[in-house]
Amino acid sequence: MIAPAAPCRSFFSALGGCSAQEFVADVQEWVGATYEVTADAALMNADEDELAGGRTDDRQRADDIEQALADDAVVAVVALRGGAWFTRILPLIDFSVLDRRTKPVAAFGFSELTTLVNIVGANRRGLGYYALTPGFLVYGLKHHAAELPPLGAGDAHSPNEWMQKRLSAEVKGFFLDVVDILEGVDQRKAIEARHVRGRLSDACAATFVGGNLTVLSTLIGSRYASCVNPNGRWLVLEDYNDKPERIDRFLAHLTLAGYWDACEGVLLGDFHQNARNLTDAVLAMLEFHLPVDSPTPILVTKEIGHIWPAYTLPLHQPMTLRRSGEASYSIQWPTTSPAIVQKGVD
Repeated sequence: MIAPAAPCRSFFSALGGCSAQEFVADVQEWVGATYEVTADAALMNADEDELAGGRTDDRQRADDIEQALADDAVVAVVALRGGAWFTRILPLIDFSVLDRRTKPVAAFGFSELTTLVNIVGANRRGLGYYALTPGFLVYGLKHHAAELPPLGAGDAHSPNEWMQKRLSAEVKGFFLDVVDILEGVDQRKAIEARHVRGRLSDACAATFVGGNLTVLSTLIGSRYASCVNPNGRWLVLEDYNDKPERIDRFLAHLTLAGYWDACEGVLLGDFHQNARNLTDAVLAMLEFHLPVDSPTPILVTKEIGHIWPAYTLPLHQPMTLRRSGEASYSIQWPTTSPAIVQKGVD
């Protein structure tokens, strides 16, 4: 487990005040003896001061990830939180260690970890999974509870109470889902999406790159630009708590970089600012950016983004789009997902 972005103290507090060491022990119990769960407690407990650079342990965070990616015994790096302060340490990580691996490694994360998941997923020895982080569940569950219809007087609860009742079980379920993915368990949850623009056949292949719009834009023009190359691929985009005008600027960055001309389609996840849903606003903006002479297909889903429940989307891996209704598609995992771990085999 890695904690290279926002620190985890508030997450541990929401779990009842457990320590970093206790949390590692809990995860070890959940995933079983097939795996050895490791993490750097100091990085999980790091201080954060947004007026003083956020975090002061850049070298340690970079080394933690680089060492994990270089170690053939590591089958997955799982980010505990997104948040901030990660993107700037990318130049400190030597990703060429991936080329010297003899076994694959998976990276799980989203939001601030958009860069890591795409960079690892683009490597022949890497698999990238755009998946919510356990620490995000504190916000995600409360946000979901705030949108629920009013309950009867006897069932009244606050979003925080609703979250607290479910948090531990959801965190455990997340790690069990990671294990299923590592072991290639079939019948993964298909992501359902509305078809709102362009033409699509009843069934077609699709490979996705992207993630959080704000963070994705930092890779354009960088040494890692090839890891989010849109040529022949679908762009998945989501973001939250940003103003519409700023979202439009990030979309303009993709416009100026020629992304819309190159991509096969756009999968639009959830966009919201506090309680305000901005997904339709982003759809309206896209009409000013997409090529007018090429009806780029757009699918819209509420199952990817800074929301709960959110489902895992493999990046840089072939998926299938299959019509599931008059104006809807399912995004389906491969019939047999790649198994990173064969249970019982070293």
